[in-house]
Amino acid sequence: MEEERKKESEFRIKIDRESDSYEEFVEQIKSSIEAKDQTHLKSLLDGAHPADVVTLFKDLEREEELYLFRLLSVEDQAYSLIKMEEETLESFLEELSVDEISKTLSHIETDETTYLLSYLPSAKRELVLANLSKTDSFEIRSQLGFREYSAGRLMSKDFATVTITDNVRKGIINVRKKAKEIEDIYQIYVTNEDGVLEGFIPLKDLFLTPINTKIAKITNFSIIAFHYDVDQEEVANTFKKYDLVSAAVTDDLGRIIGRITVDDVLEIVEEEASEDILLMAGVSEDERLSTPILQSVKRRIIWLNVNLLTAFVSSSVVAFFEDTISKIVVLATLMPIVAGLGGNAGTQSVTVVIRNIATGDLSFSNWWDAVRKEFTIGVLNGLALGTVTFSMIYLVKGNLTLGLVVGTAMLVNMMVASLVGSLVPIVLKGMKIDPAIASSIFVTATTDVCGFFFFLGLATVFAKYLV
Repeated sequence: MEEERKKESEFRIKIDRESDSYEEFVEQIKSSIEAKDQTHLKSLLDGAHPADVVTLFKDLEREEELYLFRLLSVEDQAYSLIKMEEETLESFLEELSVDEISKTLSHIETDETTYLLSYLPSAKRELVLANLSKTDSFEIRSQLGFREYSAGRLMSKDFATVTITDNVRKGIINVRKKAKEIEDIYQIYVTNEDGVLEGFIPLKDLFLTPINTKIAKITNFSIIAFHYDVDQEEVANTFKKYDLVSAAVTDDLGRIIGRITVDDVLEIVEEEASEDILLMAGVSEDERLSTPILQSVKRRIIWLNVNLLTAFVSSSVVAFFEDTISKIVVLATLMPIVAGLGGNAGTQSVTVVIRNIATGDLSFSNWWDAVRKEFTIGVLNGLALGTVTFSMIYLVKGNLTLGLVVGTAMLVNMMVASLVGSLVPIVLKGMKIDPAIASSIFVTATTDVCGFFFFLGLATVFAKYLV
């Protein structure tokens, strides 16, 4: 075991992209593949974890990737497929034969099988399913029938159960049989004779309890379970709230049909976070470094056009005060300050509110608390920044009125930014629209328009004191 750990550690040093020897190591891999020297390749990969092999794929051509992949054991092949990026996986599966894909599926749980099959074209997927046993094929087909991004699609159908009327001896026998098929067992689920979920038993409690004890006596009936149609984001929030490591999934009658484990949830959290970050920037949640350029352009240009439209609205506000700007040229140099800081304040509020919506801390029951807090922060920040701005302009320009105009516009725009930044995500959520998609665009547009309007409007009113 110690020797294996040492080899794994040494291999990870070799594939460290910051290492001076990384490029040399990749060249050795390429040369061995070209020479089809399997013995040397296996020695180079000694101690490699399948996930580390996937890391190497980024610097190999597709034929080289396939050669290296086929050199792995079937079990490692299955694991490496799961660890591939989505676009790489989709194109990779196209290259593999039906038989190759079928063999890997026998080494992974049903949720992982469902994940892989979802990236296959329907015709090839049917061929793979036909290549599996009738039992496996039926289970996978039924799981593919669940709504995407739901607990049913996320769950694994590999779990251990005991019947509440059994004793511990029979329970242990059942778990030992099931353990051969299940990667990790965290909890033993307790059901009645009809399969309806009653509770759970921690694994250690089952094995430490006298064997003649009735299962009912050691069952914990306070169990958290998910209906198969619950959204995966709600699953992730519940896992976090109650520190779960595993949870059951039930059907309409309350019968257990699967389980979700914490490693599945970690992937959800990463996916949801990445999706929100990309959407807030007006970028498709599917975009990756490997996404073709034209495809990326097509996805981004829609929101850029929306931004262009809002920019024209802001520009029309400025044009309305064209006479004032022509008379007091200094206003043109100060406009970006008011609009820019308002935009930043609005983005801060949007980010905080969207995060709290995503984590479940903010709902329609406490939305007013969030809005009130963000508005108060906007007022205080506006007073502070408005005072600083007033002082700096007065010291530099020597014009008290100009400083007051800019400082006041700053205060008002910061208040508007915080108010809009907190309200827009909540309103979009109420309209069943993902707040991350359009919040920042609406907020930036509002702060630009309001910033220019308040600043240039005040400047117009007090124009005779500014010349």
